[in-house]
Amino acid sequence: METRESETVEFKKSTSELKEGVISLASMLNKNGRGILYFGVRNDGTIVGQQNGQKTTSDISKAIKLFLKPRITPKIELITEEDKQIVKITVRGEDRPYSAYDRYYVRSDDEDLIMTAQQLEEYFLNRNYDYSNWEKEDSGAGLDKVDENLLIRYVQKGNDCGRINFVYKDAQSTLRKLKLLNGERLNNAGYYLFSNQKPLLLKLASYPTDERISFTDLKQFRGNIFECVNEAVKFVSNNIRWSARIVGMERVETPEIPLEAFREIILNSFAHMRVNESSSNEIYITPSRVHIYNPGGLVPGTTPEMFASREQGSMLRNPLIATALYCDKSIDAFGTGFERVFKLCKNTEYSYNNNQFGFTFEFLRIPIDSYSESIIKSEKMLTEGEKKILKLVKSNPNLTVDEMAREIGKSTSTVQRNIKSLNGKGFIKRVGSNKTGYWVVR
Repeated sequence: METRESETVEFKKSTSELKEGVISLASMLNKNGRGILYFGVRNDGTIVGQQNGQKTTSDISKAIKLFLKPRITPKIELITEEDKQIVKITVRGEDRPYSAYDRYYVRSDDEDLIMTAQQLEEYFLNRNYDYSNWEKEDSGAGLDKVDENLLIRYVQKGNDCGRINFVYKDAQSTLRKLKLLNGERLNNAGYYLFSNQKPLLLKLASYPTDERISFTDLKQFRGNIFECVNEAVKFVSNNIRWSARIVGMERVETPEIPLEAFREIILNSFAHMRVNESSSNEIYITPSRVHIYNPGGLVPGTTPEMFASREQGSMLRNPLIATALYCDKSIDAFGTGFERVFKLCKNTEYSYNNNQFGFTFEFLRIPIDSYSESIIKSEKMLTEGEKKILKLVKSNPNLTVDEMAREIGKSTSTVQRNIKSLNGKGFIKRVGSNKTGYWVVR
């Protein structure tokens, strides 16, 4: 164990100094990108021990999660020194500057000093806005963790579009050519692109109302980047409205939002995301919007319009991941994604927001009552509960909510939630009052 405090080491007598400890972690991260905090050790290095209860480590983790920003994932260990138990917290991070309790600190020898306005400005101006160091780090996963079928399909697709000029021989040589190996193991970029270990979490939800109080479809999908992109497109395709019209002799089906634009945004979200254990990409759908979030964010001072107009050149957060997505034409060209999205959305409204926590893009949906073209109502997009309610309404449009609940053996709140969803998806409509009205299947 370290014997003295320094620019990367801090001692605290007990967790009664938890707030001061979190501040020290932020100041060490800002100075050196790493730090170690001990509880159970006096300032002079004397080990006194720390009384650890059932919630000690969870309280420490919670305080770091809530009050140290941007969020990091600490390593918390209970260790024994001189027959006394102490707590060791290790942190690493490249997302400087970090704040603790909404203030910025920097380490000077063994002191935590509040940053001056000039220091803070310099930190933001000199901040490293890419995650290339993280991408190159060893993931610890060997070649046995590679999804080889995915890798073979990827190389074939790259050959077909002319962006990969070698044929597939084996996983090792292929990944080495793509710069996704450290020795015999995948680096982080290779792991999140091609591993079979389901490394990423994608949260997906569909809500019957904009208040998002209850949901009609909720899932947490795990996969690599390619699997998550495919699942995202599938989820949105199944939960939005489609219209149908006859052009000549053919039936043309059109989604209410341009799926090519959605795919561009979701690919962009994985190419630029900041990957850590406490964050995830998220998609949710309400009657008014399709919401996409990624925990990366644009470089401060830039906007999507700047990239779309070519005023700002490409700024790759994860260059290895972005290059891999380019090589199989998942992304067409660096820095042109927003340009394509805006062109595809000429008849679709959208909004976006960029802040220190990530980037959000929303496609605004057309209200169901304003949707003039005939809506394709495929029951594939319905949950089992919604299918049961729809079947009941078809058989008897005069059923009340209470009667439906008894028929399917569910609570009235569950039935009401399914009814709201069916109405939002354009399957049913209520005519008249709740007492004397009836249901119409659209």
